[in-house]
Amino acid sequence: MSSWRMLASLCMSAVFLLGAVGLRAQTLPARGNLDCNGFSRVQRPLKQYIPCTDFFSVTEHGRGYDNGHYIGHDEPSIGFISTARGSGNNVLWDITLPVERKLPAVQSFETFPTFWFSMALCDTRSFPNGPCKNDSDENTPAVAGSALLELQLYPPGFVTGISCDLAHWCAALNIDSIEVQSNGELNPNCTEPANFAFIQKNGVPTGPPGPSTATDATFTPNAHTLLMNPGDHLHITIKDTSSGLYIQISDLSTGERGVMVASAANGFENTDPNTCAGFKHDFHPEFDTARFGNFVPWAVLQANINFSMEIGHFEPGAHGDKDSDDAPCFTGPDDLIASSLGADLDFDGPSYLADWPDGTSSHATSVAIRSPHGGGIGPISWSDEDGSYDQPFPIVHIESTVADSEASCQSDGVGCVVPPRPARFYPYYALLRDGADTSSCALVFGNFKGPGVNNFGRDQQYGASNLPWFFGQNSSGPRANPCMPRAGRF
Repeated sequence: MSSWRMLASLCMSAVFLLGAVGLRAQTLPARGNLDCNGFSRVQRPLKQYIPCTDFFSVTEHGRGYDNGHYIGHDEPSIGFISTARGSGNNVLWDITLPVERKLPAVQSFETFPTFWFSMALCDTRSFPNGPCKNDSDENTPAVAGSALLELQLYPPGFVTGISCDLAHWCAALNIDSIEVQSNGELNPNCTEPANFAFIQKNGVPTGPPGPSTATDATFTPNAHTLLMNPGDHLHITIKDTSSGLYIQISDLSTGERGVMVASAANGFENTDPNTCAGFKHDFHPEFDTARFGNFVPWAVLQANINFSMEIGHFEPGAHGDKDSDDAPCFTGPDDLIASSLGADLDFDGPSYLADWPDGTSSHATSVAIRSPHGGGIGPISWSDEDGSYDQPFPIVHIESTVADSEASCQSDGVGCVVPPRPARFYPYYALLRDGADTSSCALVFGNFKGPGVNNFGRDQQYGASNLPWFFGQNSSGPRANPCMPRAGRF
C-alpha cells in the first residue's frame, strides 16, 4: 500500500472516532437515492439504473462491493492535466454531440448509456472525511473529504433506461460520495449516496436533488429540461461560485442554455457517514489546479478534470442474452429496442463489438471534443489575471477501469489487460484532423483507423495495470497533449 493511502487510513480512523459521538437513529424514506447502486439495506431505489462512480475498497484496496454486490464497470477516460491556477475549478469545454443512424444501425445508447465530464469536489462527510478547503491545492488528497462530479449526457432512444425522449439528448449533474462509518466499514444503508439534477433552462431542479430527499420527480424531465439535438455544438462551463458549483450548457446550434447550481438553496446535500442523515450543502471544487495527483482518492479512475465514456452496460433483447449479467431488463413502450441494462461482466454486449463510430455512415458519429479556441482538443481554464478562458491543458493521460471487472485480473497486475478477455473488440480514443486545416483536430472515440488518424496504438493507449494507484485501473501515464489549442482568449 502506498504511503498516502496509509495516511488516508490513519486520518479516516481519527476523524471517525471523533465523529462517532452523538449518533442517533434516523427515519429514512422507503425509496430514495441513498445508494446510487441500488443496494441499500433500508431503501429501495427510485430508479432502476443510474450511472455511478466506480470505487474500490478504501479499507482493503480491493474491488468495490456494495452489500456483497460487485459494482465495478467500464470507464475509458482521458484526463487533462495543468498546473495553471484555476485549472481545477473553472473550465470551458467544446463538444459536438453524436448523430444517430436509422435502425437497424446500432444506436449510441447500445454502446454507452452516458459520457461525462468530471471535477473533484470537497465533501467532508465523504471518504477520507478530513477537512477540505475549497479551491485549494493545500488539500492533501489522502486526507480531505472528497466527492466526484459527473456531468452526464444521455443519448436518445432508451427512455425506460436512461434517455429523456426518443429524439433528444439531455444532461444531469451527478455528485457521488462514499460513506465509511466510524468502524471503518462502508455504511450498508448509504454506501454511495448521489445528488442528481437535470440541467434546466430555468435552473430549477425537477425534484429534490439530495440523496435523502429525492423523489420520482427528481428523475423526471419537465418542460424546462434542456433538450439538445443530435449533432448540436455545445459549450460546457463548470466553475465555482460563492453559491456553489455552477454548470452551464450553451447550445450554440439552437441558442438555448441550461444551468444548475449544486447549492443548499437548490436542495443539494451531503450525507452523514454513520446515520445517513442528509444535510443541505453547497458543493465547491476541491482543488485550485488540475496538477497530476489532485485526484479523488476512492475512485478507480484517477479523476479530476476528465472526460469519460461509460460503457459495458447494455445487452439487447427483452431477456438479454440469458446469462447471469443481464438483469434488470426493460421492455418499455417508449424504447427503440428492448434490452437489459446492468454490468456486462462477460464482455459480450455491443460495447465489446466493432459497432462503434468509425467514420462511415453505417454507424452513429462519435462525440467530438475540440477546443473553444479552435485548433486543438480539451478544456481551457479561466485566468484571473487576464479575465478570460485562455489556459489550455498541456498534458493528458488515458486510462481504463475495465480490468477491475476481469476475472483474470489479480492484485499484482497479472491478467489485467485491455482488451478484456474474451471481448472481441475494445473501443479507443483517436485524433482526427479537421478537414484541410492540419492545425485543427478533434478527439473522438470508437473504431477509427486509417490515413490521417492518430489512434495512439489503439488498445495500447490504455497501458498496463497501474499498481501504485489500483490494480484494476490501466494507464499509459501522462503524455503531452497531442493537439494543443491555439493561443487566445475566450
